[in-house]
Amino acid sequence: MRYQANGFVPISNPPARVTKPAAIVNIVKGDALFDDGGGYATNAITALAATFLGIAAADCDNSGGSLGTLNVEIYPVDPLTRYIVPVAANAVIEQTAVGTIVDLENNDDVDISDTTIAAGPGFFIDDLDISADAIAANTYGYAIGHFTYVS
Repeated sequence: MRYQANGFVPISNPPARVTKPAAIVNIVKGDALFDDGGGYATNAITALAATFLGIAAADCDNSGGSLGTLNVEIYPVDPLTRYIVPVAANAVIEQTAVGTIVDLENNDDVDISDTTIAAGPGFFIDDLDISADAIAANTYGYAIGHFTYVS
């Protein structure tokens, strides 16, 4: 398996891509995307919120453009698509993390110590990868899971 340094990578069949006008940001494939409140997709948010749109399906560098100059392709949120994502904080992921719902650390990784999601979207950990290759690629290993909504 090839391990990514950043981002959510689908490991099951994701839903059909949708497009949304991009904010003035550089969006990288695998970033978590949000509505900026003005109808534009942004990756400038680092905590899952009700404005969560899904995962960037392709790069979209609109940092030198105007609002909506480019459209970003997005895998919309669905509970069936499983993703592999780097763990960013705060320790190597362990089997006890399976079954927990966690938040983002940045827009392209998760924080396994942040399980305080009271309501809204979260990343449900189904499995983990702490193989030697996984740890060599990312110090804390990788979480495998899907997005869910807590009510």
